[in-house]
Amino acid sequence: MIDLRHPYTLDHSRHVSEFAVRIAERMGLPPPRVENLRKAGLLHDLGKIGIPDSVLLKPDKLTSEEYRKIQDHPVRGAGTLELSRSLSGLKLIVRHHHERVDGTGYPDGLKGHEIPLEARILAVADAYTAMATDRAYRPALTKDEIIEELINNSGTQFDAEVVKTFLEILKAEESRSAIHAG
Repeated sequence: MIDLRHPYTLDHSRHVSEFAVRIAERMGLPPPRVENLRKAGLLHDLGKIGIPDSVLLKPDKLTSEEYRKIQDHPVRGAGTLELSRSLSGLKLIVRHHHERVDGTGYPDGLKGHEIPLEARILAVADAYTAMATDRAYRPALTKDEIIEELINNSGTQFDAEVVKTFLEILKAEESRSAIHAG
């Protein structure tokens, strides 16, 4: 359903899922939780299906009403997942992937460890992937700019341990690339 609406979203979701799995594995989550995170990564933007293109693809600043529509997508996605017996276990991950560890996120304003670990992991993977991609309202950021954003928002928007783990993954990737290039 997501791919039929916006082919970009499927690629985004695949990348989010891949990064989230790598973070979860490096953090030592057990395989069933990693698998739930893989699925949640693919479905985290499911709730955007009901949001009009005029809002999703708007190249300008959103109005407060438009922003509220965007903020509703985690609730819509979780509600849809709740209807499926086999996917209902993903609903809290999807619902809370836009919470912030400082409590200023949405939809419920959860703080710190009130946010499921899988949702905190998904938040970092989602943000990285979103920043690395051209959007209607801004061009993609460079890898260095993204890393700086993650570091600057570690402990406020993002879980510091998740950011640290993700940066270790990126550094290891860079080292492998340098070895293969040399």
